[in-house]
Amino acid sequence: MSAFVYLASQSPRRSQLLDQLGVKHQLLLAGTDEDAEALEATRAGELPVDYVERVTRAKLGAARQRLVRRGLPPAPILCADTTVALGRRI
Repeated sequence: MSAFVYLASQSPRRSQLLDQLGVKHQLLLAGTDEDAEALEATRAGELPVDYVERVTRAKLGAARQRLVRRGLPPAPILCADTTVALGRRI
């Protein structure tokens, strides 16, 4: 049995990597009724490591809600984000 995951990322590269690894996947992207950008808002004084953890958890939570709302069968959800930091600045 081959692996299957939901990919909650718009990155074509992540999808391509899963294809190369032979991992079957289905996109689980935000709908037009969701404000996905709001999940990535920075907070004053937030350290990059705290930002990455908070945003990743928020994205996973939103993806889980999508899965249930859309009535999709359960499977692992892959969430990812690229964050660039310079010292303590995002």
